[in-house]
Amino acid sequence: MSDRLTARERLARLLAVIPWVTEQAAGAHIDDIVERYAYPREQLLADLQDIVFFVGVHPFTPDCLIEVELSNDRVHIRYADWFSRPLRLSVEDQTRLLTAGRSVLALTEREGSDEEAASPLLRALTKLELALGDTGRGAVDVHLGSAPADTLEQLRNAIGAGRQVELEYYAYGRDKMSRRRVDPGQIFSDQGNWYLSGWCHSAEEERTFRVDRITSMAVTPQPIEHATPRGQSFTPSEDDPRVQLRLKSSERWVIEQYPTERVDDTGDALVVEMAVTASPWLERLLLQLGDAAELLAVGPPLDLDLRRKAANRILDRYR
Repeated sequence: MSDRLTARERLARLLAVIPWVTEQAAGAHIDDIVERYAYPREQLLADLQDIVFFVGVHPFTPDCLIEVELSNDRVHIRYADWFSRPLRLSVEDQTRLLTAGRSVLALTEREGSDEEAASPLLRALTKLELALGDTGRGAVDVHLGSAPADTLEQLRNAIGAGRQVELEYYAYGRDKMSRRRVDPGQIFSDQGNWYLSGWCHSAEEERTFRVDRITSMAVTPQPIEHATPRGQSFTPSEDDPRVQLRLKSSERWVIEQYPTERVDDTGDALVVEMAVTASPWLERLLLQLGDAAELLAVGPPLDLDLRRKAANRILDRYR
């Protein structure tokens, strides 16, 4: 058994440990849990006291929190009163719950994983889906980009082990490849894509990377030097130029796929304000939209002829 588990492995085991321990009237011995679930003792004790003890719902009073009691190497887990009350969920609430549960399931269950560890969540989701019937099934398919599963797995392992990673990364905004040494901080999803937030040693500051644009990576033996907070997919600075676009109403997909700071819907058109950290992605967007988009205003160093100049550069290459 490995001395340390990854975050995904710990989550999978906790999802199995909690219901099993609650079913033991006399509690469960720590050594039994360690052996039954291949759970390193130090991590188990830390997770019981630092994670499970704080599981609950608002306002997080004692009746809304799971109770964990450790005494003489035995652990007792009792569900809060709130958990014994019948839930009154709308179809929308149930669908959201099923969607979130499936996302977690994708992180905890994989080929060759411990089926017993994952089964409580799977059984709960199966019951919820049967209760929903056809009403909610069509609304819970979640597609989080095209990030390779092995890349996500390596990144999670690197975060769990506290190791730096070497990335070969395609920067979409600048249209160039680069090699980065990164202290990985967190993997998160936003607007249908997976992202990695971390400290970039090349830039010497925090950066966010879209996982599907990592073309290759390797986990290094070097320990993480910089801790990073929860990531955001895009955080423009005050110095980044802003642009205003008028879009045909049929091009609403733009505001769903690109970060915007303001959107005015006039009915026939959308007036959008966006921050631009690099011009290449904006040029590609304008060329793609054609006459469905009009550039109304730009901040320096950009100019209103951006699309025409980009088109001319492309024509010059063909000539």
